[in-house]
Amino acid sequence: MRPILFALAALTLALPAQAAEPTNMMNVDGTCESLVIDGIDLTDECQDKVLQMIYDIGRVGLYAFSGETVVTFSGTSDAVIDNVIHQDLDKVLISTSGSDTTTIAARGTCSFENPYDDKPAQFTCSARAKSGATYEFSFLSDGNAPVDVMAD
Repeated sequence: MRPILFALAALTLALPAQAAEPTNMMNVDGTCESLVIDGIDLTDECQDKVLQMIYDIGRVGLYAFSGETVVTFSGTSDAVIDNVIHQDLDKVLISTSGSDTTTIAARGTCSFENPYDDKPAQFTCSARAKSGATYEFSFLSDGNAPVDVMAD
């Protein structure tokens, strides 16, 4: 539960005063295949779960956890192509326990297979900042349906 709370704290720091409200928060278990942030490989400490949050303004965040670092891939527009959601990214947020959240303008895409199909679903994100820094994440769910953290 600690990673979820850490992610929520990071989210609170990252959103502006007119903050959007989350409408869905799903915890997905599986295997972190890779997490690379501007050439730094965080895969060894990458946790085998992701958190996906959907906000009332249409913004979606996919949260990857590695040690004390939370990396959020965030964007607002998406398209469904061959039953895979392709989420356009406009920023990457990086939070480390005890420090402020860094927001990086970056362009890229996350793709999400359907985690409700009773089979492993692939989640991948790739983004590049104007500086040339790259942000990559790959995750394979365990085939179980996500847990809706906001469900009563």
